[in-house]
Amino acid sequence: MADRSRASALNGNLTDSLSQKKLPSLDGLRAVAVTLVIFHHLHVPYSPDGRGVLTFFVLSGFLITWMLLKESETIGAVSVRNFYVRRVLRIFPAFYVFLILSVVARILTIGWPDRFLFLDYLCSFSYTVNYRFALTPNIEHTAWHTWALAIEEQFYLLWPLVFVAFRANLRKLTRVLIGAIVFVEIYRIVLLFEFHVHENWLNYSFDCRADHLLIGCLLAVLLKRGVLAPFWNFLTSRVWVSLVPFGLIIGSIALDFRFHLPYRFAVGFVIDPLLTALFLVQVMAFGQTPLWGWLNWRGTRYIGQVSYGMFLYHMLANRLAITLFGRHSLWFQVPVVMALATLMGALSFHLLEQRFLRLKSRFTATTHAKPAAALAPVYELSRT
Repeated sequence: MADRSRASALNGNLTDSLSQKKLPSLDGLRAVAVTLVIFHHLHVPYSPDGRGVLTFFVLSGFLITWMLLKESETIGAVSVRNFYVRRVLRIFPAFYVFLILSVVARILTIGWPDRFLFLDYLCSFSYTVNYRFALTPNIEHTAWHTWALAIEEQFYLLWPLVFVAFRANLRKLTRVLIGAIVFVEIYRIVLLFEFHVHENWLNYSFDCRADHLLIGCLLAVLLKRGVLAPFWNFLTSRVWVSLVPFGLIIGSIALDFRFHLPYRFAVGFVIDPLLTALFLVQVMAFGQTPLWGWLNWRGTRYIGQVSYGMFLYHMLANRLAITLFGRHSLWFQVPVVMALATLMGALSFHLLEQRFLRLKSRFTATTHAKPAAALAPVYELSRT
């Protein structure tokens, strides 16, 4: 009851945003994130390395945890089986179709992959390619970027089990999350400065990037509990306040360009996801303001909706653009690749992803759902 009373202390803008079935501005943030990923891979000057992926990680942690919290509140239980089924329906069909097309395109245009590239594809297939790249040198190819999806899948495999173990006590879950985040950050710094671990491990391994997803999880739990209400209310009290985290993010990107890897792994990987989490709260609250309203424009939201397919296919789109038009300046290449990636993402979304997304409703608990026994395995725990 204490957490619920604190939640009611959040200001109106934030409360209204969090009460919506589809949280505002988050599709817009997805659109920004996928654009940053594509710009970086096209080597657009001053495009920040890893900024888009980091944003996706924080968003994923937040949204998945928010979904689990809502399910727990709705039926007083969480179905781990249904969670896994929903993730499979959302991710696997589009991913494996992309992977097959990527291999076929490679064979038709260049030839059969050598054994090293074949191992890359095999590791992508099993969602372990992040550890292959963490341990071995890698080259960019049309499935190279799937290391980020591997990290997310490893997170999806573990997080619902942790959530179920502590969902009856969100205060304890908060402490667990804080402890895990601090542990990963110290662990990464020790690996960097004491053991001089190669940057690939620090960048690609789940154990060195888990804190970015967990910060999104922590944000969802804190907002659901309503703790730190004065702080959240200050962040969402005036639109101009949102420029502070945004400016600090820009400043951190500039410092990363200046000091490179030591800053990124010891400082940037610590503060950037925290700043992203704060900014996420603000754009949700300010989604109807002139400053951030563009995140909820129809076109921006559409890019966010098809961003998964855009992320999957953008390297293939770049290869296609070079094959069709040759190599040109970035002024030509960037809009062409963006257009092709958007087209491929839209085709993936409308022809494939939506067919499986419709099936997710069969594995989503509601107040009118089947009895808990029919949602096995469901972990019955007392409500918070």
